Amino acid sequence: MPYMFEVCVAGNTIEVTKYYSVRYHSKGEKREKKEIPSSEAQKRINQRNAETKLRRILNSNFHDGDFLVRLDFYKANAPNGSEDMQEIMSKVTRQLRNEFRKVGQELKYVYVKEIGPRGGRHIHMVMSKCDIDIIRKVWPYGGIHVDPLNTKGQYGKIAAYFIKYAAKTEETEGKLIGKRWYPSKNLEKPKIIKKVVSANEFRKKATELTKYPGYQVDFDSVRNGISDYTGYEYFSYTLIRAG
Repeated sequence: MPYMFEVCVAGNTIEVTKYYSVRYHSKGEKREKKEIPSSEAQKRINQRNAETKLRRILNSNFHDGDFLVRLDFYKANAPNGSEDMQEIMSKVTRQLRNEFRKVGQELKYVYVKEIGPRGGRHIHMVMSKCDIDIIRKVWPYGGIHVDPLNTKGQYGKIAAYFIKYAAKTEETEGKLIGKRWYPSKNLEKPKIIKKVVSANEFRKKATELTKYPGYQVDFDSVRNGISDYTGYEYFSYTLIRAG
């Protein structure tokens, strides 16, 4: 019984995944020929896994109306690199928490640092909604761009962009930058349920979309194929709460 049926409940989304698990491998189970991933292929796998984890974190903790924020730096006082940016953000998030407490609100956030090949420096953040003057008060370093979230609780595209920003920063600096993203400590974890299923059961239901009352299938999320990591078949899709 080498396959897993996994359900992840994260905010307004339910992610359903059926995949091969090394832990439950059985002899004789057929798989496609698999080559050892190259360093570039492994990097893509790692980024995809990071994107999945971040997407679930964002979906579990934020809602439409919360903010997607880009914080810029004036050229005159731009930080030297990602380490300097981190020092600034440690100060800024501490100030943000204090401002939120003053008005009786709880601050949640996730941010990433971006340094482009031409030297542009930005902070990208998803955060709890608030009076925009609060953000202005704690960010004297450059411009501020704020967009309310508006995708019914599915923030997968934002997660993908955030992981790309982190990768871009590592490429620009030519070194690992530590964490890909920086979360507040009060974020909720998604709820994940796993069940072992037989290969026969997997094949019978390999393209079946499980229906949950009050949810609609995000057909753009449907994926079915052979994993370039395990060499075995997988199937996944996302449901979004209706209304």
